[in-house]
Parts: sequence; C-alpha cells; structure tokens
Amino acid sequence: MRNESFKAYVSSLRRDDNTIWNLIKRKKIPTASQPPVRKNSTPPGLWAKSDKEKADLFAEHLSEVFSPHNNDPNPEVEQDLATPIHQHEHLKPFTLNEIKNEITKLNHKKAPGIDHITAAMLKELPQEGLLNLMYILNAIIRPEYWPKSLKQAQVLMLPKPGKNPIDVTSYRPISLVPTISKLLEKLIIKRINKESNPSRLDPKPPIQFQTG
Repeated sequence: MRNESFKAYVSSLRRDDNTIWNLIKRKKIPTASQPPVRKNSTPPGLWAKSDKEKADLFAEHLSEVFSPHNNDPNPEVEQDLATPIHQHEHLKPFTLNEIKNEITKLNHKKAPGIDHITAAMLKELPQEGLLNLMYILNAIIRPEYWPKSLKQAQVLMLPKPGKNPIDVTSYRPISLVPTISKLLEKLIIKRINKESNPSRLDPKPPIQFQTG
C-alpha cells in the first residue's frame, strides 16, 4: 500500500504547476541541528541535552521571565471588583449557523493545540458532530466556566535569528491554543460586539434620492 501510494504521488508531480519544484525545494532545506542548551548564569549552568532536560530548563526560565509584577493594588479598582453586580445578563446560546460560519473562517494552516484537533477536522464535521459541538459550547457559556482543558497551551520554543542557540534566553515561546478554544473566543467576541453595539452590525439604510 505504501509503494502504491508513493507511485501515485510521484506520478502526480508536474513541472507546469511547480509541484515537483516545491518538493525539491523542501528537500534542499538543511535540517536544523538541536544543540544542547544551558542557562546563562555565573558560573554557567549544567548542559541540558535530552528533551526532558531542555523542557525543564525552558520551564524554569519562563517561570522567571513571566512572573507577575509586584504592583500595589489600586484601592478603587479593588473596591469595584469586590462590589457585587446584581444585574447580570447571560449570553444567548449559540446557534448552529453561527458556529458553521465561524468554522469556515478558521485558518487551516494554523497548528493545533495539545488536543491535536485541527481546523480542517472541524470543517469536515458532519451535522451530528456540529450539533454535539454546539451543545458543548453552549454548556460552557451557560455556567460561565472555561474548562481547564481549553486553557492548556502547548508551548514551542523557537530560536531567535542571529542568537546563540546554546543560550536559554535565545529562544522565544509560541503558545498553541486548542482550536475549539479559538472558535469559542471568536463566537463570544462576536456576540459581545453584537449585543453591546448592534448598530455596528446592522446594514445601513439605502440612500433615497428626492426628485423635484
């Protein structure tokens, strides 16, 4: 089966549509090496060679860099946050058409999150799968509780260009959020904008010309 699939792929390559040149270009890209990493300190720390050692070192570095600021709280802001709000309106449930429209707008080139669910998978969902997804999203906004599984992001460390790759500070993190979490964010933002300022989404009335 692998041989037949490979033969079919090779026979589909053409020069006129650049498919063969794109394949050659990808193969000519040199493979990036994975050097060991160590913390930039005095004296320098131990080398991290294995994937687990690198992950632990990056996690320690990110916890130091992204620590919360020790700012004194504003008493006015704290008082406003402590004041209970009695008048509270819940968001209306999402409709199936709303979810379908937002799914079609998802970028299929974006990398998936920790659950490995891509935008292409959501676009290929049948009617029953879309209904189940609608029930799940509406069950999230009803108690106004964001599940922890949708908060978890997969962090990738990419080397900065022109920096020393053995230094732990030469990498920048990229967080891959689950695609369903991105979909829910887009739906909530669109719903809030629509309910807070409905005139922005209403079509403008046609211009009427008077003849005299």
